[in-house]
Amino acid sequence: MIQNFEQMIGGKVTQLCASLGEGPTPHRVIISLADSAKTLVVLDASGFLGTLKAEIEDPEKLIADAIAKACNEGLIERAVDTGAIQEASL
Repeated sequence: MIQNFEQMIGGKVTQLCASLGEGPTPHRVIISLADSAKTLVVLDASGFLGTLKAEIEDPEKLIADAIAKACNEGLIERAVDTGAIQEASL
């Protein structure tokens, strides 16, 4: 499942996408540049509550919540500015 969205970065609208990915935890959401699929942010379900939430929550809501968190915490801008993948928990 992939959800496309836009965000203003550096004064310009940037096309992004978020998808569920595989990893060491049951669920994680990966946010990437839509045109190159370059990974910017990885949000992992960690700990008991995070894992439980990822298991029972609707995938669309999980992705939407991850996008909101990444935007609110400035993770996407930081990834673009530094060139380093930003990691956080869901």
